[in-house]
Amino acid sequence: MIGTRRFAITAAVVLALATAASVAASFDIVKGEGAVVLDDLAQLATGLFATGCCWWTARRATGPDRRWRLATGFGMAGWSTGQALWTWYQLVERRAVPSPSLADAGYLSIVPFAFVALLVIGNFRRSDSPDALLDRRSRGARLVLLLDGLIVVGSLFVLAWTTSLGGLVAAGNPGSAAFLVAIAYPVTDLVLLVIVVALCADRKVVLRPQLRLLGLGLAALAASDFAFAYLVSVQAPEVPPLANAGFVVGPALIALAALAPVPSPSTGPSRDRRSWQWTYLLMPYVPLLVSSVLVLRRTIIGGLGPLDAVEIGCGFTVFVAVILRQLVTLVDNTKLVLQLRESERTLTHQAHHDPLTGLANRALFERRLDEAMADHHRDGTPFGLLFVDLDDFKAVNDVSGHAHGDALLERVAQRLRQCVRDTDVVARLGGDEFGVLVEGLEEPEKVAFRILDELGEEISASVGVVICADPDPEATAATVLSRADHAMYEAKRDGGRGLVIHS
Repeated sequence: MIGTRRFAITAAVVLALATAASVAASFDIVKGEGAVVLDDLAQLATGLFATGCCWWTARRATGPDRRWRLATGFGMAGWSTGQALWTWYQLVERRAVPSPSLADAGYLSIVPFAFVALLVIGNFRRSDSPDALLDRRSRGARLVLLLDGLIVVGSLFVLAWTTSLGGLVAAGNPGSAAFLVAIAYPVTDLVLLVIVVALCADRKVVLRPQLRLLGLGLAALAASDFAFAYLVSVQAPEVPPLANAGFVVGPALIALAALAPVPSPSTGPSRDRRSWQWTYLLMPYVPLLVSSVLVLRRTIIGGLGPLDAVEIGCGFTVFVAVILRQLVTLVDNTKLVLQLRESERTLTHQAHHDPLTGLANRALFERRLDEAMADHHRDGTPFGLLFVDLDDFKAVNDVSGHAHGDALLERVAQRLRQCVRDTDVVARLGGDEFGVLVEGLEEPEKVAFRILDELGEEISASVGVVICADPDPEATAATVLSRADHAMYEAKRDGGRGLVIHS
């Protein structure tokens, strides 16, 4: 692991050398047998370089960061062993590489170790998220991820079968070990790439730079695997070095993944996460579209021959997976909409109600008072306003504690609710002050007496009452509330535990 600036310089040098080796071998800068030697040795060198970088950086790493480096290092060691055997066959023994061979075992050994490395990176995730509701991993989301992988792998397998693997079957024995080895390369490559894309769309993954470089390296290896399978299917006389460019650049990118600076787990998601999320959303549909166009071309035009059983079976499987994916997505989206609506209702309730007593808060009470005043001015609808204040409540907190005071406020709120109708409004205006808005024909003074009776001897309170029966053009919600407040203080000056009515 190195600094950001040193890493940029190292990345430029490594990629420049790997690209130069591929270009020199591919475009006759180095000709004849020298091109083959350069190509094979460049692949072996980058593979060993990636192995060394993974194991060297693992010494200083800890936890998941160490585990994925060790796993990748073992995978690249196996791949480099396969490349060493391939180089031995070609350059020392000067004979065609048999299929299958120990070289294939070495090449394919990277698959389980890369799978483990990707799982380790994927499980090293942040615990915080700005979108907790949207980021929740439901069972449906995991099923969609599985179906997406099935769609991508199935679609690309149809494409690979049509362009290369089908030719291998037609040219050889479908049940032979050579066919199993040939089909293992594209299938395992597709599975690993699907995992990479899915993890890149996860905003909580910590090791995002390492994941992307590792994914690009695996993609480069997969590209050359597909190119090699295609050339074998069309019975090409030789494999040009350009087709092996991914075997040179891929290990170089994996080495850079090990050398990349490690972000802090507390660092927020990168700014370009939206592009990766769009990539993830489109991931199952792009290969599906390509394979569907190819199948339609073969069905309608017939230029590539009739469909075989493998293409029909894979196509049907992919079709079923697409239908299931849409159904699961529809169900998940419906649940998400319901959760959002419930969250909106909860937030709206919290914004307009007191958290301790559950009564309306001052903002909601003043809004309802404004509405009652508007109806009063327009239609002459009468209403009454009660201002209730507990007597000596500060002494309760000082003597018995705030917990006892909160319990007392909750009891008062319950008893106030019992004294009014459902259409009336009871609110906690602040501290030990409560407001009651009585609309319509109910007489406010009777409600005030009911409140005093309900509070009883246990709870002492003073009540100020304002009755708005006759239209008063100068009256406003603020003036009415102020009058009720003054009436309440008059009741307190009279000794408390009583009420004063202001008409």
